[in-house]
Amino acid sequence: MVSIVKIVNDIKNNGKYDALLDKVKIDLSNDNPTFKDMKILVENDPYYVAEYKSLNRWGELSSIHIKELHINEDDDQEVSIFKKQINKNMVYLKNAEEYELKQKSIFYLSWTLFIAIPAVFILDNLVRVFTPLDPTTKDSIFISLIVVLVSATWGYFKIAQNHKKQHKKYIQIQTDTREMISVGLNKGFFTSEEVYLTE
Repeated sequence: MVSIVKIVNDIKNNGKYDALLDKVKIDLSNDNPTFKDMKILVENDPYYVAEYKSLNRWGELSSIHIKELHINEDDDQEVSIFKKQINKNMVYLKNAEEYELKQKSIFYLSWTLFIAIPAVFILDNLVRVFTPLDPTTKDSIFISLIVVLVSATWGYFKIAQNHKKQHKKYIQIQTDTREMISVGLNKGFFTSEEVYLTE
C-alpha cells in the first residue's frame, strides 16, 4: 500500500530518512542521485521499502499511501460502490496498521512480565495487610504468585491469539484492497494520481 514515488520523495527531501539517503548514495555511487535513478533503485531493491516502513513504524507514521477516493457525481453505481469499499478498507488498514507484522512473542512476553512482577508484590502486600493470615505465612506469597503468573500467562496467550487473528484479517483486507486498486486502475475507475499519494 505504498507509493514508490512518495518513498523516493521522502528519502530525497525529508531529513527523517537521511540514513536511507546515505545508503542510496553508496549504492548508486553518486552523491547527488537523480529522482529517476533513486526510483529505479527503490523499485528493484525490497530493502528500501522494508526499511522505510520500519522507520515509519518506529516514528508512528503511516506507510499507507492511498488517498481517500472522491466519489464524483457522474460515477455510475458500480464505480461508486467500488470506491466506497476501497475507502472503507483504507480506514481499517490505517487504524490497524500495527497488525501488518506478525507478532513478536518477546514483545508481548516482556509486557506480561512487566505487569506480572510488580503485581506479585502488590498482591503479597494486600494479602498481608487485609487478611488475618500471619505475615510470616509463606503460603500467602506462593498463592499470590501462582494467581498472578496464571493470570499473566492466560493474558499473554489471549493477546498473542488476538494478534494472530488480527494479522490474518489485516493481510487479507490488504490483499483484497491491492487487487481492487489494480482492477480500478485497469478499468479506468480512477487514475494513479487519484489513488496514490506522491508527497
